Amino acid sequence: MAESHALNIPFTILFVLFMVIMAIHRIHSTFFEQREKGGKIEKKWTLYALTTAHFIVGIGTTIEYFWVRREINYIVSGIGLGMFSVALAGRNWATRTLGKLHSPHIEIKKKHQLIKKGPYKYLRHPYYSSVIFEILGVPLIPNSYYAFCLALLVYIPLLFLRVWFEEKVMAQTFGEEYQQYKKEVPAFLPIRKR
Repeated sequence: MAESHALNIPFTILFVLFMVIMAIHRIHSTFFEQREKGGKIEKKWTLYALTTAHFIVGIGTTIEYFWVRREINYIVSGIGLGMFSVALAGRNWATRTLGKLHSPHIEIKKKHQLIKKGPYKYLRHPYYSSVIFEILGVPLIPNSYYAFCLALLVYIPLLFLRVWFEEKVMAQTFGEEYQQYKKEVPAFLPIRKR
C-alpha cells in the first residue's frame, strides 16, 4: 500500500503539478479576481498574515515531501485529496453565493446585506470552513505531517483570530439581525445548538 516517493516518479510529477496549479489558483482568486471596490476594510493585515502563513504551509509541504524520506501512504493521500476537493467545492459555493459582496478582506461594502442563503443557511463561515479543510488537506496529500502540524498550530489560530474580528464587524454593522443569525446558525460545522 505504501511506496517511497523517491521511486514514485508519477506521484511526484502529479504532486508538483497539483501544487503549482493550486498556488496559481489561490493567488489569482485572492488578488486578481474582479470585485466591487469601495467598501470599508477592517484589519487589512489579516489577509497578508493568512496569505503568508498559507504560503509557508505550501512551501513547507513541498520541502518536506522532497526532504523527508518516508513511504507514501495512499490512504492518507486520498483523505487529503478528498478534503481538498470538498474545500474547493465549498469555497466556490460560498463565493458564488456572496457574489459582489465577496472580498478577501474583512470588508463592508455599500448597501451590504447579511447573506443567509446557500451555504450561509447552514454555516456562518462556510468559506473559512472550506479553507480549514484545504489547509489541512494539502499537506496530507504528500504525507507531509510536519507541514500539517504547522497548518494546525499557525494557520488555524490566525484564521480563528480573523473570524473573531469579522464577527465583531458583522455585529456592529447588522446589530440584532446578526446576533439572531449567530444564535441560529453555527460558525464552522453544521451542528445545531439545542
